[in-house]
Amino acid sequence: MFEALRRMILPIIIIVLFFFLGMIVLQWGLDLNRTGGSGVRANVAGIVNGEEISWQTFSRSYNNLLQNERSRRGADYEIPDERSRQLERQAWDQLVAERVINQEAARLNISVTESDVYSYLKFNPPQYLRQAPELQTDGQFDYQKYLALMADPSAGPLWAEIEPMVRENLKQLKMAQYVSAAVHVTEGETKQAFLDSKEYVSIGLVNATLNQFMSVVPEPTEEELQEYYNQHQKDYPVDERVVLDVVKILKEPSDFDRESAHALAQEIYDSVTSGSDFEEFARIYSDDPGSGAAGGDLGWFSSGKMVKEFDSAAFAMAEGDISTPIKTSFGWHVLKHHGYRDQEQTVDGKKEKVREAHVSHILVKISASAETLEDAWQQLDLIRTESDNMGFTAAAQAEGLEIHTTDPIEADGYISWIGTSAQALTWAFDTEVGEVSEVMDLPNLYCLMRMSDRLPAGIAKLADVEIQVKSDCRNDNLVQVCRDTMQVVYEEIHQGTSVKDAAERFQLKYEVLPPFSRNSVVAKIASDPTIIGTAFALRGVGSVTSPLEYSSGMVIVELLNRLSPDLTEYNEKRDSVYDATLATKQQTAYESWYTQLIENAEVKSNVNFQRRR
Repeated sequence: MFEALRRMILPIIIIVLFFFLGMIVLQWGLDLNRTGGSGVRANVAGIVNGEEISWQTFSRSYNNLLQNERSRRGADYEIPDERSRQLERQAWDQLVAERVINQEAARLNISVTESDVYSYLKFNPPQYLRQAPELQTDGQFDYQKYLALMADPSAGPLWAEIEPMVRENLKQLKMAQYVSAAVHVTEGETKQAFLDSKEYVSIGLVNATLNQFMSVVPEPTEEELQEYYNQHQKDYPVDERVVLDVVKILKEPSDFDRESAHALAQEIYDSVTSGSDFEEFARIYSDDPGSGAAGGDLGWFSSGKMVKEFDSAAFAMAEGDISTPIKTSFGWHVLKHHGYRDQEQTVDGKKEKVREAHVSHILVKISASAETLEDAWQQLDLIRTESDNMGFTAAAQAEGLEIHTTDPIEADGYISWIGTSAQALTWAFDTEVGEVSEVMDLPNLYCLMRMSDRLPAGIAKLADVEIQVKSDCRNDNLVQVCRDTMQVVYEEIHQGTSVKDAAERFQLKYEVLPPFSRNSVVAKIASDPTIIGTAFALRGVGSVTSPLEYSSGMVIVELLNRLSPDLTEYNEKRDSVYDATLATKQQTAYESWYTQLIENAEVKSNVNFQRRR
């Protein structure tokens, strides 16, 4: 039982606290790739305040995010290159954040005791244990069984796997508590927060969006593009770049590997249908580590929870059946059916009976064998050695492999045909034109590279940035037309024309927005703080702002009404307003502390995923 529970442990225990929601948001916005100087050894991903992060650690973090993405979207989902780069950067950001927080905790002598871990687990059973069949009674989580599990000495291995993850998260929680402990809220701040949420204004709005002028602003001519580029050359800098010739072989299974996987699945089927123990075979042969250790048991599930081929087979079998090998995106499966049950569930607010199946499986993955990978590596290594005799191009052609020439690449850029690889970029910028690399072992492929050219830093040529220049030029023209139009509208209003009539005279729409507070989400103006603040700054009904620029265009605001709050309500809600204000201020304090921690950290990195124009 406890071995099955151990296999259910997820990679990360998430503590749902707003402190860390703030931190997660902050991580996406901070530049954690800032380097503190050169000198990072090529065999490490980076150094944070003297502490090394290995490539293995980075790869593990990235692969966890990659697996989560595929689990969320489906095993067949092809992750776009742009998303892969985002996940790689996210993995690096998380590692840097973990290091600096742990280092600060050590400096402040903040630690997590056995009692802390025990207390947290006692009152916060992990979700995957709440769902474990062994801890259910009549389909519901049984807290007494959970407490018994905590006290059972034989469950020690289970808690030994859980404890480090809980300890790490509790350490971060203690850091958040340490930072927020000094935060206080005054009575004035509490009252202002109440006013911000309860004072409303109603406005009339002339909203001229840039999109409205798309049809009247033509695409710039070649002459206009050249002129714009000449005037804005400094906006298009490029660092030193390299051009690489790449030969690659994907780490994909060969036809022999595919046939071998099917043959093994068929042998397993033949054996278990001839009397061999299914559970024992699952423990020995299944490539599903979670269920394999539990004899292949997947527990109860309803239709639609598994991939299509698996689901169809599972709900077509009878109790006691063993399926012939079934192919899915995960590989070949041999299923054993344990029966059905009807379980009451709430679907769209209504209770109904849902049929569930209880199935075990043995998974044989279709993956590249060690022999296939070795052959691929050897083929590329042969090209490398033969390059000295017959040249890189001829050696690749002799092996029947295509040479791909990349676009110019910056030191933190994306490599055509390969993707993002700090290892490859480090080699490329440390080598000479004409040199050939060693065979590189990257997550999804092996590759060999030749340095084809090195381009100096400077200003990008118009031809290389023409798409961006065209976009910038047209956007500037749109903004100027929008400004000119709104200025004419504003002058009409100053001459005594009503705001509505002035807008309609220039084919612009006048809208009356529903009343909103300073804290409201106002979709029409993208909740722009300048516009909202200016609206509340208008004193008298009928007051009108000059044209205000925001991300999507320009607006003119007319104050129609102001609804002041009832201060007697403040006395009734003062405590809840105080708590909310304190929580917001604590989160802001934590984010500020965290930002400062990152800014002061010495981060030396071989990983850099910033995109440039």
